[in-house]
Parts: sequence; C-alpha cells; structure tokens
Amino acid sequence: MRPAGADTVTDLQAQAATVAQRLVLEQLQVDAAQQQTSVASARVTADTQAIAQITQQIVADQAAITHQLHIVQNQAILSYIDSGANSSSTDTALFSGGTARAQAASEYAGLAVGNITTEMAQLHTAQQALQDRQAALQARQSQDRADQTRQTTDLAQADGAAAALRNEQSRLTGQLASAVAAQQTAQARTAAAAVARAPKITTTPSGTVTTIPASPGPGSPPPTTLPSGNGNGNGNGNPYPTLSDPALNPFLSCVVQAESGGNYGIVSPNGLYMGAFQFSQPTWNSAASAAGLGLLVGVPPNHATKPEQDSVAVALFALDGQQPWLGDRCS
Repeated sequence: MRPAGADTVTDLQAQAATVAQRLVLEQLQVDAAQQQTSVASARVTADTQAIAQITQQIVADQAAITHQLHIVQNQAILSYIDSGANSSSTDTALFSGGTARAQAASEYAGLAVGNITTEMAQLHTAQQALQDRQAALQARQSQDRADQTRQTTDLAQADGAAAALRNEQSRLTGQLASAVAAQQTAQARTAAAAVARAPKITTTPSGTVTTIPASPGPGSPPPTTLPSGNGNGNGNGNPYPTLSDPALNPFLSCVVQAESGGNYGIVSPNGLYMGAFQFSQPTWNSAASAAGLGLLVGVPPNHATKPEQDSVAVALFALDGQQPWLGDRCS
C-alpha cells in the first residue's frame, strides 16, 4: 500500500527536479550572455578609443598642413616682392654684381616650395588614409553597438527566464513542503490507526497472556490464551507488567523469528540492525515518528521495550507492507 499523498509528493519532486535542471541550463545561458555582452562592450570601448586616436592624428595632420600652407603663402609673398623689386631694371642687377645672388635666391625659393609641396602631398595622403580608417572604425563601431544592444536584450531575456524559473522552483518547493507535511500527517494517522486496530496482548494476574481483539463484539472469536513470556525488550529476564502490546499478524510473527529468533535485545554483527525486527536506526526513527512515538526517535531499537518494538513494526507494516523485510524467508 502506497502512503497517502505519495503520488502527489512524487509528482512534485519530479517537477521540482525538472525545474532545477532547467534553471541550471538557463543560468548557463545567462552566464554566456553576460560574457558576450562584456565582449561586445569591450569592442565598442576599443573602437571608441581607436577613433579618438585617429581623430587626434587627423587634427595634428591638419594643423601641420595649415602650417605648411602658411609657409608657402609667406614664401610666395617674398618671391613676389623680390620679383617686383628686381623687375625695374635687369641691367641694374647685372651691372651691380647681383646676378649670382638673384640666382641663388631663386634656386632656394624653388627648393623650399618644392619640398613644402611634397610634404603637403604626403600629409594629404596620410590624412586621407586616416579618414578612411576612421570611417571603417565608425562602421565597425556601429556594428559592435548593434551587437551590444542585441546581447543586452538576450541577457535581459535570459535573466527574466531564470527569474521565472526561480519563482516556479520556489512555488514547487512550497507545494512540496505542504504535500510532504500532509503525507507525514496521513502516514501518522495510518500508522496510529493500525496500532489501535491491532489486537492487544495483556498479561493477566493469573500469569497468562491473552489476545484481546481491538473491537470485540457479537460473533468475535474468544480471546486466545498464550503462555506468559518471561523476556522483556531489554532481555533482562523480568516479566512485563500488564501492557497494551499490539498482536502481530502472521507475517510480522514470522519476521520476529526469522530476523532475531524472538530476541528483542539482539544487534546484528555489523551493528546496523537492532531489535527483534532488525530495524536500522533511520527506518526505526521514521516508523516511530509515524506511529506517534516521537520519544523513541533516536533510541536504539534494541533498547526499546517489546510493546514499543511491536507497535513500531505494526506501524511500519501499515505504511510499507512487506517491503522493509523483503529478502527474508517470510516474504
């Protein structure tokens, strides 16, 4: 018999596991989007810096061109003045001995103008190359900005999806906690009801043990008289006082003999299984809690009394049937 609410708990656990897996994958996508956004932002920053450097170089080249233009203009003015002063009388220049000086001045002016013209041409070429590179960088920057915007959008979507999954996970966690609590309550009721319904074994003053049906009534069989037991749950040989001890069904009666030979104080050689039913401590704790015997949680099963061990066994059987003892000869 499946515990009450087990299907609901199982379904919620499966849903929670699925959401957890999806959340891990979504977080990986968020991390990837964050990395891509950082790369795109770094590219835009690098483009901006490169464009700024090229702009500065273009400004410097333009200043150099302007400076060279001023030199050319000044040289042209000087050449014009010189040519105007000497044009009044060629013979005067020739007979005054200024021929060599005029020729030298003319040659100097020609060289200066030629050098300046060459430098200006080179500057214009460099400026054009810089402007072309600037245009290419600006185009790339536009593309990088578009990539940055797209990556930012993807990151926002991934963050939104992750947040939605976290909310879903929180909702499922709450539902699962409620379902587990309801299941535990139902199990406790089932276990307590099983213990309450079980026939009770009591020791009479005459020294016999009688099995009393849980709800005797018309047509009920007469109580079964059994020999009085002399061993208690701790194996110290003292007879039990009059106790409310649930009678064991045939399967559990078989388990007691198969697992421990009826010894309620026994411990397995490896120390993991204890008492007449060879409970492990975790199984004992769970079944004792479900049976409403919370004070027995944490108590070694072999230290519990016979009625306590029997009650926990009856409760566990009501919850899980023969499953906890599968593998022995009784199952």
